[in-house]
Amino acid sequence: MSEKPCGLIVAIPPALETEWAARLSELVASFRPAALIIHPSRENAALVKAAAPLELAVLVAGEVREAARAGASGVWFPSSEAADFAGARKALGAEAILGAGCGVSRHAAMEAAEAGVDFLAFDAATDLDAAVDVSAWWDEVAEIPVALVVGAKKPDRARVLDARPDFLLVEETETAGESLIFATEFGLQSQT
Repeated sequence: MSEKPCGLIVAIPPALETEWAARLSELVASFRPAALIIHPSRENAALVKAAAPLELAVLVAGEVREAARAGASGVWFPSSEAADFAGARKALGAEAILGAGCGVSRHAAMEAAEAGVDFLAFDAATDLDAAVDVSAWWDEVAEIPVALVVGAKKPDRARVLDARPDFLLVEETETAGESLIFATEFGLQSQT
């Protein structure tokens, strides 16, 4: 089986959000992620505004009202349990991007897909083997894109890409842009 192109979704912690907003064009000049995930904060609107001319999707983690207030592209629900996908779609509109974390549960993935999410993610940072297995299964049975949450550490490339994810969701921890270096070294596909 040939290797499937795999993009990047960057989770930005609040401590790095201001730097991302100030340096966004510079940071994504050499590698463009598919989306950015930010935590609810007063700074959200600045990053959303900086991303708009670049047509870069920005999702707010877990907060539909904050996503609407900031003008974000959508919402990332870190856990699909008790997530109100219909309410989010109603509040943000049909064009909003909704993503859902499903742990390593096939059942949670099926429920999220039936609820109309645009992408879902399996948690490879907690259980790489189970996430790889369920992601490979998902790639065979469904069309909704899947991400593997790999956290901040670099996992085994061959093992991760065996799962055939559409994206890796990488959490930044120390410096703005570290996930872009990771993506380049890992051989991910830039969205440019």
